Amino acid sequence: MHSHTRRTRSLVAASALAALVTFLVACGEEDPTVPIGTVVADFSLLDVNPNSVSLGDSLSPRGSLGQISAWYFGHAT
Repeated sequence: MHSHTRRTRSLVAASALAALVTFLVACGEEDPTVPIGTVVADFSLLDVNPNSVSLGDSLSPRGSLGQISAWYFGHAT
């Protein structure tokens, strides 16, 4: 393996590890602006994922109460 490829892989691995550590540290901290137990405004988003079984449906966190869910707000240009 070329040293450039090895260096790039090491940099990617180090960046991923740093991101994971940052995430884990942030998860251990409480956000002082929203007290635990506060009910925040509901929202819904249109499912535009062409591979999703709910394509075209309006989805909300309220539909996942009592379940584990993850919401990703990505944007690409």
